[in-house]
Amino acid sequence: MHFSSYDIALLTWFHDHPVPYSIPVLQFISNTTTYISIAVVLIILIVALARKSKPLRMKFFMLATVLIVVSIASQGLKHFIKRDRPFKTYSFIEKLSTGGDSSFPSGHTMEAFALAAALSLIFSQKRVVIPVYIWAAGVAYSRIALGVHYPSDVLAGILIGTLIGWGIPWIYKRNRLTG
Repeated sequence: MHFSSYDIALLTWFHDHPVPYSIPVLQFISNTTTYISIAVVLIILIVALARKSKPLRMKFFMLATVLIVVSIASQGLKHFIKRDRPFKTYSFIEKLSTGGDSSFPSGHTMEAFALAAALSLIFSQKRVVIPVYIWAAGVAYSRIALGVHYPSDVLAGILIGTLIGWGIPWIYKRNRLTG
């Protein structure tokens, strides 16, 4: 069996077997991606300014850089790879959420996992790490179940997002930019 056969088989299974009544919840989770990312970064900035905390201010800059790099990487890859969305290629896949032109990689998933990875390094407490990874996994699953991404798009988003989320803080720390 060819890789793309597995990709469409998995997509079809997830798309055809959602948890009962979960579609509105999955749509909501999918739509929270950018709002949550921006809210987290702004909350850290507000707390940093209120406390006059240079370390928190640097964490704000790290997370803001993560989101900027993710956005550039996602749009750049989509521009060069130009993979059609599953609902455009396969008539039996229903589009249940928003999705732009190119499918690869999943930008929502990249963003969610980049934020989760960065937060897990910056704030390593379980009360931060566990919820943010549960949310990121929900975003990833939602993109497949809603018919707007192939599993390979989502897997690429997880990998690239995680690399960016770990890489940016590493670069900051390596260059002693963390305060």
